[in-house]
Amino acid sequence: MSVIGSGRGKLILFGEHAAVYGFPAVGTALPCRTEISPGSLTSETDRGDNKILQEVLSSAAALVPGIPLQNFSRLTQLSDVPRTGGFGSSAALCVAVSRTVLGRTSKEYNREVHLLANQLEKRFHGTPSGIDTGMACDTSAAAWVKCDGEIPERKPLEIPEWHIIYGALPRTSPTADSVGRLRELKNSGDSSVISAMGELGRISELFIEAARIKKKGFPARAAALANQAQRVLASLNLSSEELDTVLELAGELGASGGKLSGGGMGGAFYICVPDRETESRILRILPGKLFRQGIRLTVSLTAFEF
Repeated sequence: MSVIGSGRGKLILFGEHAAVYGFPAVGTALPCRTEISPGSLTSETDRGDNKILQEVLSSAAALVPGIPLQNFSRLTQLSDVPRTGGFGSSAALCVAVSRTVLGRTSKEYNREVHLLANQLEKRFHGTPSGIDTGMACDTSAAAWVKCDGEIPERKPLEIPEWHIIYGALPRTSPTADSVGRLRELKNSGDSSVISAMGELGRISELFIEAARIKKKGFPARAAALANQAQRVLASLNLSSEELDTVLELAGELGASGGKLSGGGMGGAFYICVPDRETESRILRILPGKLFRQGIRLTVSLTAFEF
């Protein structure tokens, strides 16, 4: 079956929350994706997905002059992007629709696709930053910097060899609530929040610098920065006891660090591992340890290598 539009899942590595205030965020596209193809429906789940697909296609057709909606009446979507945890499932769909409507079959980053996808993302998130749709439009890692336009500027970033494991925990609060709470505190002049945002931004900049220098000790440096960022995020009440336990148990198995990814209060996280042997050990042993602690993952542990 031919794919006429696709969008990737995503993982934010550094700079979440601080990116709203002009600091760079670093993230990567993941192998999981949403694909749109010509075809017919095969299940009730497909029908539910297709209703959302048709609604997003209708929105896209309204935004792009001269696009006849009837041309896209018999399309289906197939996705393995996790729908929970903050891996960008809605952004992946919006990018896939944008590529379909604009006829951009290339999977490489395209600013026109990104711009339309971010307009469509407003259906799911009222004021999207443009970072999620940017990562969903990409094929690798990049830094994203807020600019005067509607979407952030993409700065390609080649990350040296680095092993991480990602997963997700149940959310205890929507991302919008966390963002809103921090915005209110910052706008009220809360010095601790203002300082924390600056620190998160500085850590993101240090990671970008370390990636570009490409020194031999990069994995250890990246893990140290992840730990530093996690401490700051925890000070903002964005972490959880469950994530603390995940990172502690992973450390006992040889992990060198880790942090939450995205909005926090549950959701996505990643663990830094020094080598494939440690990666294999954590993937084999940690799920059982978490089960015995009564900790449920909403997205299973998955290895990812730069």
